[in-house]
Amino acid sequence: MINQILANKIIEQQLMKQPSALKSLRVHALREVETEINIIKKEMLYEFENHPITREIEMGPNGQNISGTLGGKGNLFTFIGFDKNDKPTLPIKEYLLKVSVAYKRMEKGRFIFDITYPSKEELFSITPMPWASGRSWLKGIELGMSGLGMYLHKSGDPIRVSRSGQAIQVKGKISPGKFTNTSYISKIINNFTAKIQKL
Repeated sequence: MINQILANKIIEQQLMKQPSALKSLRVHALREVETEINIIKKEMLYEFENHPITREIEMGPNGQNISGTLGGKGNLFTFIGFDKNDKPTLPIKEYLLKVSVAYKRMEKGRFIFDITYPSKEELFSITPMPWASGRSWLKGIELGMSGLGMYLHKSGDPIRVSRSGQAIQVKGKISPGKFTNTSYISKIINNFTAKIQKL
């Protein structure tokens, strides 16, 4: 996703006739914009890392449902069906770090820069379900996931046939409950975008 911002630097007419001075000012403006964007990027990463869903998944197969998405039963790591050694949030973090700033052009005495950062659609594309590559678990968090009534979670000794080690999906409904979908990565990206637009 690309978002254009106008640097807060009005260029005097005479500077436009002095290429070296103009270039120096452009470099200075770029550094200022990069500094501001890096602050906002760190805030986005902090929001992601401290979100209950991120924290719950990073707890692994023995975590607790602190996000409330499963009604307190089991945890997202085992419900989604990750392998016990998986690090599902790592690819998302790596993508969130891919924020860049580049000079584009001058317009009406101002520098225009392109801010490039991942969209939620890009993040959906790199978060496939462990058992269904055509579906995104990240998107499932946002729109909902089925199967909670057939989800059997077991603490203590691992279940040998379980991918995660602590849970399986059984045939037939064994408990009531419905997955509570949550605005997760879309909210984080929207917050980041709103901060950029205020620059």
